[in-house]
Amino acid sequence: MKRTAKGIVALLLSLILALSVVGCTQSGEETPEETPETAGETETQQPEETPEAAQEQHFTAGVYTAEAEGIRSTVKVEVTFSDTEITDIQVVEHGETRNIADVALEQIPQEILENQSLAVDTISSVTFTSRAVINAVEDACEQAGGNMELLKAELPTETQDEEVTADVVVVGMGLAGVTASMSALDEGATVVAVEKAGAAGGSSKYSGGFITGVGTTQQQAVGYDLDVDGYMEYFESCTNQSVKTDETDHEAVRAMIERSASDIQFLEDHGVGITGPDGFGGDFLVWHYPATRTSAYDGEAAGADHIVAGMDYLESQEDFSIYYNTPATKILTDAEGNITGVLCEREDGSTLTVNAKAVVLSCGGWAASPEMMERFCPEFPSEWVLPYTTATMMDTGDGITMAEALGAAVYEDGWWMDLAIGVDVGGYSTYFPNTLNGLINYANYFVVDGEGTRVFNVNALYGPRSIAFADAMERTGKIYSIFTAEGFPAGIEFIEANSRVDGTTVVKADTLEELAELTGMDVENFVAQVARYNEMCANGVDVDMGQTTLIPIGEGPYYAVNIKTITMGTIGGLKTNSENQVLSTEGTPIEGLYAAGELINGKYFNQVYVSGCAQLLCTDSGILAGASAAAHALGE
Repeated sequence: MKRTAKGIVALLLSLILALSVVGCTQSGEETPEETPETAGETETQQPEETPEAAQEQHFTAGVYTAEAEGIRSTVKVEVTFSDTEITDIQVVEHGETRNIADVALEQIPQEILENQSLAVDTISSVTFTSRAVINAVEDACEQAGGNMELLKAELPTETQDEEVTADVVVVGMGLAGVTASMSALDEGATVVAVEKAGAAGGSSKYSGGFITGVGTTQQQAVGYDLDVDGYMEYFESCTNQSVKTDETDHEAVRAMIERSASDIQFLEDHGVGITGPDGFGGDFLVWHYPATRTSAYDGEAAGADHIVAGMDYLESQEDFSIYYNTPATKILTDAEGNITGVLCEREDGSTLTVNAKAVVLSCGGWAASPEMMERFCPEFPSEWVLPYTTATMMDTGDGITMAEALGAAVYEDGWWMDLAIGVDVGGYSTYFPNTLNGLINYANYFVVDGEGTRVFNVNALYGPRSIAFADAMERTGKIYSIFTAEGFPAGIEFIEANSRVDGTTVVKADTLEELAELTGMDVENFVAQVARYNEMCANGVDVDMGQTTLIPIGEGPYYAVNIKTITMGTIGGLKTNSENQVLSTEGTPIEGLYAAGELINGKYFNQVYVSGCAQLLCTDSGILAGASAAAHALGE
């Protein structure tokens, strides 16, 4: 189901424009009706503006260009006007992420044209790009002399409750929801999907799109021979780096790896092309990526390619439909406790009731919920983390909330996955557009705590890195990334050109000793740590931490950037059985309720997340949950 058009608004505006033409001369000047109050006035006197005149729209016809900042680039538009209308909007230049920003770049211009209004909704999950298009078009409208009050006037809304019926309802349309829908359809079920955001993708579309596979046709094609035992040996070595109690179900992990080759084939059979393998520059060739990419590192967010291809397939299926901007809030049951569907409550106050015999929850983790972060990740106080997640901002634990209302069991000892490191610049709304954050994230080669001690290997797995981060913050309250021009020329140039040295976020000094004093670090300790690190850089081997990217701290001036972390996602969630049925607190399956993806990853990861396994888990658990839900709904 596509975004609802506001046809009534367009009709009203057309009527207003028609009235405007009647009250205008050929030159376009207003000709108000003569009234008892205006009769006899001289021509030099100006009549008061009538309500009708206040609603008139006039432009200086022509083509205007304008631009505004998006999430990763400047978005440039070309807007064409007649005397009374916006007639065309073209996005002529941008550097936004492909297959993520596309929905905003396409739909926002359409809605502005359709409604002749700037008061259109942004598309959740691509808010920055949506706002950039709106802001650029607004600039063009101002250049054309438009009636800005009318253009920004709130659009009337029409709310209407809906009710639909399907065999299976899938809640959340990231990769887990996409594969669950495909799998349920394969089993002969009808499927309705509901998505909280304005576009499909979830956190998967922000990922690198790497999927772990063992025994795949892609590996066979290049002669790479790795069996499940060999992969599990690697997996166990990673998991052993955890410091908390291991709740991982190792048999479930092995079963997932055994299915990985068929999972990747499943994607290909459903129009999601896969290529590879790659080893992130090494010889451990287990990661597979979208066939639309020329290489494993061809741009960012390759996971979006999986989603686009998957949705193309699903939307071609007769027994599938999807509702966007429709968050599920409650799992419905009958008097006997049998699941009967879900209730969705939209922002405009309307509801969608989906009647279904089986529900698949694939609505992600809770990284964007401060309350759930505090509940499940007490080792990760909010003052340590930027109020942003590299997962979707829709990840507020909705699946946990709905399932717990039915008595579902959860992993109470949760964890978070650290990926990005950035600078606190005033909240998530300014995170990505702030260039310094983009630079810092990929240039943290020498990181120290508040005492000046080097704290972690920046090339380490996410789990060990986040463990070290938490430890350092708990002990000293601060973490600094140390730079010189030798290792970070682009960043230094940006810092200086934009006057970012403020003594708090960015501290600058001519000597290491002065830098330590300005930041409160132990001077002797910090100087010794830098000397030790530089010695290992010269030798080409980090014998202390095993870091492979070794960029020495060169000659001054020296810079210390006060950094925080940004969550990639969460580990924990709902407990499930081998068929991905959600389990109750008593350990029994909740009939008709299934789950997949990040929402159930506590079964597969501990503190340590292994690269490529998140997208494999989404694919594998989605396939299992969709098939199981269809079998339940169809009485098989």
